[in-house]
Amino acid sequence: MQDFRKSWTEDDWKIYYAVSADFQKEMRDRSELGAALQSARKAQSLTQPKLSELADVQQAEISRIERGVGNPTATTLFRLTHALGLKLVVIPEERTEITRQ
Repeated sequence: MQDFRKSWTEDDWKIYYAVSADFQKEMRDRSELGAALQSARKAQSLTQPKLSELADVQQAEISRIERGVGNPTATTLFRLTHALGLKLVVIPEERTEITRQ
């Protein structure tokens, strides 16, 4: 892989860093979402199997989401938040330009 990267142009590197930054942000977002859902579940003394039953979402999917490795659909998120007595909202965030240093 290192030999392959030696042939990259400046534009190749820009794309690589942009995609890497996007991927890392997505992983952080998934982890934060999972931690928030797990915290809400535990605050209500619910087990994953009980939440699964209440939300009609497979327990394995809840586990993946809580660990930050799931990619839940909007329907799944609505089911989980509804079962937890939460409201799913979208909040704008500030965008920053990612540049190679």
